[in-house]
Amino acid sequence: MRTSIDRVGSGLTVPPTRIDGDTRIVVIVADPISQVKSPQFFNAHFAQKRINAVLVPAHVAPPRLHDAVRGFAALQNLAGVVITVPHKVAAIALPDVRMTERAAAIGAVNCLRKLEGGGWIGDNLDGEGFVIGLKQQGISVSGRQILIVGAAGGAGRALANALCAAQVAALRLADIRKEAVEALMAELRSRYGQVRIELAEPCGNRADDLVVNATPIGMSSSDSIPIDLSGLNRNAVVADLVMKPEQTLLLRNASALGFRTHPGRHLLLSSVGQIAKFMGVVD
Repeated sequence: MRTSIDRVGSGLTVPPTRIDGDTRIVVIVADPISQVKSPQFFNAHFAQKRINAVLVPAHVAPPRLHDAVRGFAALQNLAGVVITVPHKVAAIALPDVRMTERAAAIGAVNCLRKLEGGGWIGDNLDGEGFVIGLKQQGISVSGRQILIVGAAGGAGRALANALCAAQVAALRLADIRKEAVEALMAELRSRYGQVRIELAEPCGNRADDLVVNATPIGMSSSDSIPIDLSGLNRNAVVADLVMKPEQTLLLRNASALGFRTHPGRHLLLSSVGQIAKFMGVVD
């Protein structure tokens, strides 16, 4: 079977790739699954780089995550699994999963690589991908104050660690899970003593240079706006990790108010190559 994939966002046609008996499989698991953009981005990357691999979506509800990953382990041509909402934290407790030092510090994984001797190793490239994506768009985080809403979730934890490592001046963390966000604050303070860590409400203030929605709020057309932008200074950037729709209600509202916006696709675009390399489908 031959498929032709357009490079996402470029308008250029990528030469077709062949799926055959030597094709390596990568699976992405999510619930819901319809919002994921990874198949377009990964498969365009594989086609452009002439990599004989394909990423396919798998709709897996939380109670079946263990069953699904155990089943994937039986596929000898499976390279790995991309983990996304809502499974990033739960995946660290799966049997036969070892974590990289980075994933262990974050307490969540976004990708699993199948090991030849059995079992999996998990890493988390969300935070690094987010920081790289910002840099590619000319947005520096060093010395800045940043608000993360949904900080205690898998993506929020990854962002918090990566932003601290990138030497932000202050990080404000908001989440409805008070105990979880307070535990995250304690972890970050012990690990990154130079960064001011504060508990926050989901409201931007005049000192925030960047506010980030790391919650799933925005996937549904009936969702409310997850961050109050009324107190935000006009030079701030508003970012959303939701991939679909690309222009969430938060980003549309921010644009209407004159703020610069940063959609979730930048994180994914900057992470594709890193995840493919981690899984061993590209050198």
